[in-house]
Amino acid sequence: MPHYGYDSGTAVAIGGHLLAPGIPCHGGYGEVTAPGWRSPPVRVLRPGDRAARPIRRAVWSFWSVPYRRRHGRHWPSDFFHALSWILSFRLASRLFPTTALVTDDWGHELLVGRLRLPFDDISLTLNGLAGQDPSWWALGKLHAYREQREPFLHIDNDVFLWPGFPAQGLDGQVVAQNPEHAPASDAGYYRPTAAAAAIRSTGGFLPKEFSDYTGEAALCTGIVGGTAVPFLRRYADLAIRMVESAENQAAWRRLAPLEDYNLVVEQYLLGALCWGNDTTDVHCVFASQDDSYREADRRFTHLIASAKSDARYMDRLAKRVKNNFPADFEIVRHVFGDQ
Repeated sequence: MPHYGYDSGTAVAIGGHLLAPGIPCHGGYGEVTAPGWRSPPVRVLRPGDRAARPIRRAVWSFWSVPYRRRHGRHWPSDFFHALSWILSFRLASRLFPTTALVTDDWGHELLVGRLRLPFDDISLTLNGLAGQDPSWWALGKLHAYREQREPFLHIDNDVFLWPGFPAQGLDGQVVAQNPEHAPASDAGYYRPTAAAAAIRSTGGFLPKEFSDYTGEAALCTGIVGGTAVPFLRRYADLAIRMVESAENQAAWRRLAPLEDYNLVVEQYLLGALCWGNDTTDVHCVFASQDDSYREADRRFTHLIASAKSDARYMDRLAKRVKNNFPADFEIVRHVFGDQ
């Protein structure tokens, strides 16, 4: 059974040819689908789209503890991890008027102190996660979502929005990368049934929207955000409560490794909230997983899971940063040495 982030076969580089032309797409990520299953309808972002009130705030988050303890870590070295941050930030900062970082002291020292990335707004609230299990690598992202007070787009540091990405068209109540198949069975990497059964059997907290959801669609959150800020903050609050509440700890102790359940609380719960009862306006880069694998890349690259360990992508990542952002590249060389 493939689980996110543990089997090398789960890696895929969405739009990877934009980073490294000629490299075939990795297979395996999201391959467990039911015959005839179709993604729910979403509004698809198209080249040239423009909205009256587009999202103007780009947000990144970095809870450093999971990275430092190698939970869900796929970068072959700190050098390439740093290059990815530079490319993600520099490209998106050309598209969004405001940039923000939610991190902890260690992350601030790396990204702002050493790499000198000029975020407009910086929050150190992830220092408050001291004592939380770093297996929950998505927890820092969830806290960043909950912290926002205006329309925003959260961007993972392994996501690159190339020139021509239609950021001026983003205005959905909820924005995400794409819908993906999340079967109720435990045949795939979501495993919502196992999570729900463990929580119910121990008398823990399970959001009603999660419990009542009969659909099989989650939302990939390589990018995520939207204009419905109260909705998104409520979603993040429910997900955080699922992870952090004392009443759920007995259930999580039964389920190991916990890394496998990050997608349940982050991506599956978001799908349940969007499509469980009233359909929310969901705006995606791609209409489905299948669409995201095609060459219609929307000027978007996401190095999912162990695609970040592919030496060919890393070679091109280094060349991209060196050629396009040479001052940043020299900073990384100074901090981490030549690779």
